[in-house]
Amino acid sequence: MSALVKTIKRLEYVNFLIKKRATGDLETFARKMKLSKRSMAEILAEMREMGASISFDRSKRTYYYAEEGEFCISKFLRYGEVLTRDDATKIGKPEELCFSEKAIFIPCKDV
Repeated sequence: MSALVKTIKRLEYVNFLIKKRATGDLETFARKMKLSKRSMAEILAEMREMGASISFDRSKRTYYYAEEGEFCISKFLRYGEVLTRDDATKIGKPEELCFSEKAIFIPCKDV
C-alpha cells in the first residue's frame, strides 16, 4: 500500500470515528489509530487547517464535528455551502470532487 493510500485511509477512519463520536480522548484516539498522541494531535490540527470544525466534548470524552458536513481529502465541505469557482478549483478536477448522500458537487458551466 502506498504512503498516499495509507494516509487517505487513515483520514477516512479518523473522519468515521469523529462522525460517530467514538474517538475517546486524545490518548484513546491515538491508541485506536496506532499513533502517538503527538501524531494524532497533528492530524487533528491539519484537519482543522483544512476547514474541519473539530471540537472536543469533555462530558462524553469524544471529538466531534461542530458543524454538519463531509470531510473530503482536501477540504471540509459544509452541507448547503455554495462553493465559488475558486473553492471548486482548490478541491480538484471534477472527477476528483467529493460525493456523499447529503452533498453533491457538480462542475459549474461557464456563463
